[in-house]
Amino acid sequence: MPASYSLDRFRPVLWFGALLLVLISLEHTLTTSPLFGQRPLLPYAVTFDLLVGIPGLFYWLVVRRYQLPLSSLVGVVSACFALTYWLLPVAQQAPLHALRFVPALLEGVTLLLLVTKARRLLQSYQAAYRQQPAFWPSAQRAVQQTLGPAGVLLVAEVEMLRYALLGWWAQPEGTGEATAFSSYRDSGFTAFAVMVGVALTVETAVVHLLVSRWSAQAAGWLLLLDTYPLLLLLAHGQAVRLRPSLLTAGTLQLNVGFVWHLTVPLGELVAIESLRDSPAPAEGLLNLTKLLFTPPNLLLTFAQPVTVQGPYGMQRTGRRLAIYLDQPQQFRDAISQ
Repeated sequence: MPASYSLDRFRPVLWFGALLLVLISLEHTLTTSPLFGQRPLLPYAVTFDLLVGIPGLFYWLVVRRYQLPLSSLVGVVSACFALTYWLLPVAQQAPLHALRFVPALLEGVTLLLLVTKARRLLQSYQAAYRQQPAFWPSAQRAVQQTLGPAGVLLVAEVEMLRYALLGWWAQPEGTGEATAFSSYRDSGFTAFAVMVGVALTVETAVVHLLVSRWSAQAAGWLLLLDTYPLLLLLAHGQAVRLRPSLLTAGTLQLNVGFVWHLTVPLGELVAIESLRDSPAPAEGLLNLTKLLFTPPNLLLTFAQPVTVQGPYGMQRTGRRLAIYLDQPQQFRDAISQ
């Protein structure tokens, strides 16, 4: 691999690292200066720079460049909270104390939006239900259409909590009149997800105990933020079990846990190839198995590019999809029939 290519590939990360060091140096110089305690607005400015500026840089330079999921921002925000508690003197931590009211404020704003748009929400739900007579998909579509980006975020959060907390007692979805193809029985996904979950739990407990000796408030915020990736992992693990890929007489529905979803007419599928390893990256090729922690075993080619939907409004478009199914040969036989 040429050195110039490698440098170009990692240039956004290097830029983020350099800007991060400059920003932390400036904030440290500011918070340790004698004038910092005499300017009441400076703690708020530092808090904004660290909790908004750094995640913003990470999103602009890293998340967008490498097409990472938005959930990767959770770890960055957690680190920024710890950094803010470290940089701000105890006497100037009033901005952080005020942040405890943010969750209640966001919930109140969301409820207010729902109340003010209740009539439109009901009309959108009725229209969606006529097209697809099922409660949850119709409710999702109605909330997203009524509230816009806020509705997309709200639906994703509710769906994540639904799988994480209630998925233990749920039955696999949509298997009544369709042929279902699982993706967790033979892939080792469950064992790997459990291992990652245990590692995250241990890391969260250790960090909480260490930080609690220094600041109980910082430990509480870090515990809250570190719990979020655990909920995401739990929701994804349950969704992989509960959302198999489905094949009907005229429709193919591909599901990859909590993450990716595609419904496409079966006639759009023009070719199926067997795979033994992950294909090389190429234009128009989407590898949907990365969050199954296993290489794909099938490559699907469609007549035209298809759009794969993800949580939080994420979308990916491609003409070839690399997927994993526990029963690849049975899937090919069902398609041929």
